[in-house]
Amino acid sequence: MLLCGSPGLANAVATTAELQQLVDSYADRRGFNGTVLVAREGKVLLRAAYGKANVEWSVPSRTDARYRIGSLTKPLVATLTMQLVQQGTLRLDGTLGDYLPDLYAHTPAASVTVAQLLSHTSGLADLPGRYTDPWWHTAARRSYAPMDFAREWIPPTRQDDAGQWRYNNNGYFLLGLLIEHVTGQSLADNLQARIFAPAGMTASGLFTDAAVLDGLADGYTRTPQGTLVHPQRIDPSVSYAAAGIYSTAEDLYRFDRALYGEQLLSAASRQRMLQVQAGAYGFGWNVERWTLADGSALPVVSHTGSIPGYQSYYLRSEPHQDSVIILSNYWQGALVVAMGKDLMEVLNGKPMQPAARSLDDLLTPIAYRDGFDAMVRAYQQLGTRLAEYDHSEGAFNTLGYRFLRAGRKEEAVRVLEWGVARYPGSANAHDSLGEAYLASGRVNDARRSYQTALTIEPTSASALAALAALAELNERTPSR
Repeated sequence: MLLCGSPGLANAVATTAELQQLVDSYADRRGFNGTVLVAREGKVLLRAAYGKANVEWSVPSRTDARYRIGSLTKPLVATLTMQLVQQGTLRLDGTLGDYLPDLYAHTPAASVTVAQLLSHTSGLADLPGRYTDPWWHTAARRSYAPMDFAREWIPPTRQDDAGQWRYNNNGYFLLGLLIEHVTGQSLADNLQARIFAPAGMTASGLFTDAAVLDGLADGYTRTPQGTLVHPQRIDPSVSYAAAGIYSTAEDLYRFDRALYGEQLLSAASRQRMLQVQAGAYGFGWNVERWTLADGSALPVVSHTGSIPGYQSYYLRSEPHQDSVIILSNYWQGALVVAMGKDLMEVLNGKPMQPAARSLDDLLTPIAYRDGFDAMVRAYQQLGTRLAEYDHSEGAFNTLGYRFLRAGRKEEAVRVLEWGVARYPGSANAHDSLGEAYLASGRVNDARRSYQTALTIEPTSASALAALAALAELNERTPSR
């Protein structure tokens, strides 16, 4: 691990020590691999790197390492779009019919506005949401010119009503095309001239297969057996303005600092960008108000980024100019999100508690490598050591559904039974177990679980729907 801290507040030593201890616990107990930067009021409190940038050659991670940042691209593209709106080059009420007539004039998509693209309210069809979908293993491996991709994969129709929020990568892909159309320059050149250079982001760019990048951390994913492997390949042209940028923690912090002045946007434009439009989302940012331990409210804007091999999370809160930036090259989605929220809360007064170990990390590899019985024995042998693990209701639920979605029904049932045994008063625990029983063909057990869930929570919509479906199935099934 590499670490350096600099004093900022009166309690900077304690704060830095707590932040370091917290991130150390995520590395030691949860296997976090990557780079972290935490800052307040313009001073970096923690800058650290953990694990390996390249596993095969045992290259250690660096605090200045480059990472692909996935959908963290969106806040930067949104900022660039708002610059052009501020300058009058684009209009928030301008439409696809106005700016891309060759693709969308006189179609149902022609009335989609720039504001709707920014806020995920366009109603346009999107790419498959899961990387397990066959599309990502076939079409996504091809290289496309941006217009060709839009012509083939962003149809001129609306899937939802305008104004309905649904996360949409295609919307941001189209923003890249709009930017190129109205400026006459490529998206990469626009980002360099309008975002990276003004903010001092010297190690960032739009990723391409031709790029030779010093210090780029190699991306990995972990198999269910626990082995690190390189992830599936996706052609960079598919990511483009939705998920195509690479950067460093330090560069993203420079972007964060530039947002406070007028190097990138006027205060009015920034404020508009960070206002909720729909679905707790502004223009390119998740916009929330967290309730802290003392009951006070903390405004937080953030974005995650996920692309095979990489996971990122960037959170910022303006009252104390707080910034938390996490970049991982082990594609550690849930871990990175939990760590980011934890760091922001500790930075704002929550008592620091080291990260708990993960039942998922322990049991999933055993189940795949050594079988169902070995997983059961491993859980039973934890004994008092279970206290070291996250054994919340949510932890059992997440692990159970992981097995269920993988088709490992026996393991799913057993894990969710453990959850019910520990949380017998939880309607959700019984409801989840009912779903696993039903998937396993244990209809009577499923019915009992759903009925128990309803006894605990009589208004449970999912339990009511499941029991209604079972009753209908029973009526349709001929008696023997």
